[in-house]
Amino acid sequence: MSELLTTKQLQDLLKIDRITVYRMLNDGRLKGKKIGNQWRFPQSELDRLMGVETDDQDDKDAVESIPDFPSGCVREVQEIFAGIIGIGAVTVTLRGTPLTEPTNASPFCKLMLSSEAGRQACQSSWRRIVLDETGEPDFQICHAGLCYMRSPIYAENTQIAWLIAGQYYLSSPNHEKEKERIEQLAAEYSIPVEELLEAAQKIPVLKKFQQEQVREWTPKVANTVQSILCERAELMGRLQRIAELGSISPSLTK
Repeated sequence: MSELLTTKQLQDLLKIDRITVYRMLNDGRLKGKKIGNQWRFPQSELDRLMGVETDDQDDKDAVESIPDFPSGCVREVQEIFAGIIGIGAVTVTLRGTPLTEPTNASPFCKLMLSSEAGRQACQSSWRRIVLDETGEPDFQICHAGLCYMRSPIYAENTQIAWLIAGQYYLSSPNHEKEKERIEQLAAEYSIPVEELLEAAQKIPVLKKFQQEQVREWTPKVANTVQSILCERAELMGRLQRIAELGSISPSLTK
């Protein structure tokens, strides 16, 4: 089932105001449905407005293109990497669908992910981050105002996934604006505001050397995942050849 976006999520992702959303609804440029008194919008509408293919099969294809993806092993690699720097990490498909559970999530992000609407918003941000085609991947900002960096993962010279490392600030935020933003997030995703404000105080602010570590290590970790996938494919190939030899050996003894 496709995720439904709130009006606030749509505003943040398209960088438009609420009045523009309603105008687009009225003139037919945008389609949505009302649930109670709130508008909700399918992910396909966002994809269409952003010029992305809207075939729901795309996400399934992206996952199926990595048969038996070793998510447990990859998650352990993520956990070591994220734990050393003190950030979070997740591996996603080319369209932002998670292949692993997020590792080393901060208290703030854990609260966001604990809400169904918040989790959908996070996944929409991952999608936007990996679909960004503005050039060399660098630090990007999610719907909640936290920074992320992405690095591609290849298999047999074909990109199959992204590693996203994030959940931090690059500089100390303006406390008044941060408080206002977090209060809006709490209301939007039905999260206790005091808990979210307290958790926000634990969001790390990366120093310059830590930012350089993220820049340097994120692609290195992505390369490590590539090596795991390559070695796994080679091992499976050897096992397949052994199985084939085992199936023909009886005929040689007759």
